[in-house]
Amino acid sequence: MGPDGAEHDPIGNDDRGAELGRREAALEAREAALAERMNAAEDILAAADQRDAISDARDAAADKREGDLDRAEFMEPEAGYGAHWSERRHAGLDRKHAKSDREASQEDRVALTEDHDEHPGEQA
Repeated sequence: MGPDGAEHDPIGNDDRGAELGRREAALEAREAALAERMNAAEDILAAADQRDAISDARDAAADKREGDLDRAEFMEPEAGYGAHWSERRHAGLDRKHAKSDREASQEDRVALTEDHDEHPGEQA
C-alpha cells in the first residue's frame, strides 16, 4: 500500500490499460475508415461498370447502324454510294464518346489504387 492508504501498482497496469484502450480505439477508427473506403470503392466500381456497359451498347449500335447503311447503300444500284456521310459521322462520334466514357471509368478504377492515408486520424 502507498502512503495514502491506496493500493500502489508497481508495474503500471493502469498505464497499460489506458494504452490498450487507446490502441483499441485507434484500431476501431481505422476499421471504420476502411469499411467506408470499401463501400465508396464498390460504388465507384459499380458506376464504372455501368458506364462501360452503356459504352459497349453504344459502340455495338453505332457499328451496326454504320454497317447497315453502308451495305444497303453499296448494294443499291441507283444510290450514290457515300450519300450518308453525316450518319457515318454520327456513328463515329458515338464511338468516340464511348471511348471517352471508358477512359473515365478506367481513371476511376486507377484512382482507387492510388496511395491513401493508411491510418486516418493519426498524425505523423
